[in-house]
Amino acid sequence: MKNYSLLLVALLAAGQASAQAVVTGKTLPYPATRKVDTVTTYFGTKVPDPYRWLQNDQAADTKAWVTAENQVTQDYLAKIPYREAIRTRLTKLWNYEKYSAPR
Repeated sequence: MKNYSLLLVALLAAGQASAQAVVTGKTLPYPATRKVDTVTTYFGTKVPDPYRWLQNDQAADTKAWVTAENQVTQDYLAKIPYREAIRTRLTKLWNYEKYSAPR
């Protein structure tokens, strides 16, 4: 029950942080995501896919975009004042003696 309570508190806190950003008008500086003119025809229906280039996870431009997105995320998470308290509590909860089947 304690685990669920902690998870609920963490989710509510994250929601509050998001709502606070909306109320204060602050937006995150997301990197620009380019669009391409890729259209695939499925059974006679043309389906545009402007972000198809992101499907190639080995491409240098995709890796650069993911790195930029991750930087935005890490910068945001670093500003959460109670993040370390949550990390400490979760570490304490998850650091218990573990058992496995005998060998």
